[in-house]
Amino acid sequence: MSGLPIAQARDGAHGTVALSGPAPVVAGMSGEWTVTYTAGPNGLAPGGAVALIRRWPSDWDTPQTDKPGKPGFTTVKVEPSRPHRWRTRRSIDWHPFDHVFEIEFPDGLPAGAVLTVATKGRAQTFIEEQSPLSVRVRPAKAEWIEIDVLNVEVIAARAAIGELIAPSETVAGESFELVYRIADEWGNPAEFAERPVPSGAKLEALPDLPGIRRWRATIDTPGLHRLELIGALGRAVSNPIRVHATAPATRIFWGDIHAQSLVGCGARTVDAFFRHARDFARIDFASHQANCFLVTGPEWTETETVTAAHNDSGRFVALLGLEWSADTARGGDRNLFFPGDTAQITRCSHEYVDDKSDIASDLPLAEDFHAKYRGSDVVIGLHVGGRTTDLSRHEPSVERLIEIHSTHATSEWFVLEALRRGYRMGVTAGSDGVDGRPGASHPGHQAVRNVRGGLVAAAVPALDRKSLLAALHARNCYATNGARIVLRFSADGQKMGAEFQAPRPPLLSIEIDGTAPIEAIDIFRGTEIVHHIEPHAKNAELSDRLRIAWRGATAPGNFSRARMVWDGAATLSAGTFADPQGYALDTPDEGIVGVEPRKIVWRSATGGDWDGITTTLAAPDDATLAIDTPQISVAVPVSRLRQGPAAFADEIPNRELELRFLPKDLGPASWRGEFRDGAMKPGWNAYWFRVRQWDGGIAWSSPIFVEMTGTPR
Repeated sequence: MSGLPIAQARDGAHGTVALSGPAPVVAGMSGEWTVTYTAGPNGLAPGGAVALIRRWPSDWDTPQTDKPGKPGFTTVKVEPSRPHRWRTRRSIDWHPFDHVFEIEFPDGLPAGAVLTVATKGRAQTFIEEQSPLSVRVRPAKAEWIEIDVLNVEVIAARAAIGELIAPSETVAGESFELVYRIADEWGNPAEFAERPVPSGAKLEALPDLPGIRRWRATIDTPGLHRLELIGALGRAVSNPIRVHATAPATRIFWGDIHAQSLVGCGARTVDAFFRHARDFARIDFASHQANCFLVTGPEWTETETVTAAHNDSGRFVALLGLEWSADTARGGDRNLFFPGDTAQITRCSHEYVDDKSDIASDLPLAEDFHAKYRGSDVVIGLHVGGRTTDLSRHEPSVERLIEIHSTHATSEWFVLEALRRGYRMGVTAGSDGVDGRPGASHPGHQAVRNVRGGLVAAAVPALDRKSLLAALHARNCYATNGARIVLRFSADGQKMGAEFQAPRPPLLSIEIDGTAPIEAIDIFRGTEIVHHIEPHAKNAELSDRLRIAWRGATAPGNFSRARMVWDGAATLSAGTFADPQGYALDTPDEGIVGVEPRKIVWRSATGGDWDGITTTLAAPDDATLAIDTPQISVAVPVSRLRQGPAAFADEIPNRELELRFLPKDLGPASWRGEFRDGAMKPGWNAYWFRVRQWDGGIAWSSPIFVEMTGTPR
């Protein structure tokens, strides 16, 4: 690995190290862990140092020494006493070992001296078979030496969430696998003793998997079905299941085609990555996308081998993939999806790869990248990530996909910019996860991510690589922020992703089967909303349940640029709040932290997504509701809110606060409709739509591209 020089030594010549504390570690637990370093026979010369480093995805609490009682409080002790200084820093030189706590000794350390670093804090929130802490020593003002890697196993916390998951489409009388997915509050597969049984289908029990109860299920009646289960974790309703009378030409399958593992800058093995996707996340396809500048030759061979081993047509599709990861100035991130079991690895650079024997194959600029893959059978996706794609450089023959949502942020701006440029691309979502949990990635303590991962859906005739890649190339796919919302979309019979000519505005046909009641549907022509639909009844009677919701991003870009803090409070001048609950929050670190009869206090950070709270409000019309946040602060008479929603927004930065009483009847979870755009413009028009559910679930269709050749009428 390039960057700061680092050697490895395990012989004790430069010291030994030990770790004590709870083991195994429960995800998100609070505890105290102590690292003890004993100097080797030569001690440390003046200017020597010891560093404790965790990998990039780690969300263990960052060590801090000045706030006792706060997460990460750390004490440093040296025996015999010697002058020392310490600092917490981010190091890109050792990437992906980035999170550094360094102790330096201006006068050095004698042989046998003992350094004790004790940290009281919270463990990382995602499971990991071996969560590493690298211990490195700088004997003098010279190169660093890794003397050990201290590993602990991180296991799931207690069960907190139960979800019922089924295929989106099946055939009457055809058996399918129904699962009850049991997770802790951080989204990890959790142990659960209870065995509740779903209703609504014929069932035959199958062997359990970690965090999974399974049945072979059959539904005999064609139509739309939602199965139900009631147990200790509450009521769980399945995603919508369309049961066909006869086998359809295509079926909708779900995937995450943008995430990585220990190969790259993430966590867990490639094998654990694919097993999590298939067995726990319950997605139908996935692709491992390691940053190219981190992948060694042997790691690429491992990726090829493991991906091929997990590819199982009809059950689970594993796409061989790689992320070309040039910085934005050289073109920005791009996801490669290869059609076979093997492919030449083409990096943007060898920045963190020591073996330079194949450096001549590097493609340092987007122009080099495009020349390599133009017209090939590789499918490429663009995304907002560590190095956001430069949209001014585009190769339409292979760059067919654009990502609208990941754990970085909800990035509608990115798709809108592509449409402004006239690009014809299919819309996807994924996790861009670094926690080794594709299809079910959560931001945890929000160290390097903001929101929960999304999913991409594709309509294919068969669940195999060839069919999937053909659908992705044809842009016959759509995106959600994680909810398995079923969309069907056509224009004059042309499917999602198609491009065609028409003499007049086409008839847009939309079918939506949601996982919760639908709040709103927006139909776009390019970047403009041309039709807005609210399926709940017009003038519906309002309840006394108030939703306070906010969304925004500090700037377009990845997690660090997008993150917008909304820690705030709601205060009533008269009346009371009751039963406050979180709305569309992404992690247990967010939510309500204080409740009084007239005041609610919360923590929240958004990345272009919606967060919020709901509460029952009992207040006279002349009372005032005040909202105070770092982004938007307002005061609104309760009488005004009883007339309808009140919204406050800014464009720079892009942010919005909305206050509304919810309807007593939230309306349907399914919707069918048609629309013809009377204002369609001559030339090319991109039609697509967005669905927002009352529970925060969102789906985005891919566009259909229509060139109007006649005169609007």
